Amino acid sequence: MLNKISQPGRARQVAGEIPIHHRYTLGVAGERFFKALRDERRLLVSPCPRCQARLLPPKIYCERCFEETAAEWETLTGPGYVRSFTVLHQSLDEEPLAAPEIVALVGWAGVRGGLIHRLGDVTPAAVSIGMAVQPVWAEARTGAMSDISHFRPAPPDSA
Repeated sequence: MLNKISQPGRARQVAGEIPIHHRYTLGVAGERFFKALRDERRLLVSPCPRCQARLLPPKIYCERCFEETAAEWETLTGPGYVRSFTVLHQSLDEEPLAAPEIVALVGWAGVRGGLIHRLGDVTPAAVSIGMAVQPVWAEARTGAMSDISHFRPAPPDSA
């Protein structure tokens, strides 16, 4: 039986490490998505034939209606839009960064989901919700999210 801690300040901490190793597999949908990033510089969405959702990242089954998604995936066109963002001043190791970094949730019109990635070529003061952005592709691509170096502001005529 679990006992609720009535005095959280008296909880004990035990220092130590738990050596856990895991391997994340991409699965069928992930493999197809990352191959398109690597080989074709394309972002793909999987359309659901039942609810008409376009899913990003792509999935084999729609998580809302449990329908198998269409075999023909679609290429995203046009700019993405900043849905949310944060400005980082420290690394994951809590060390000060030489310059602030911007991380954003990027979504596309008519697409359910989005990508979390870095923004570049823009100052933190210039970023805004709804800002149009486009991917900047890495020269060397390996089939990972790092195949997109970062997102940058899209030209005004691309929206």
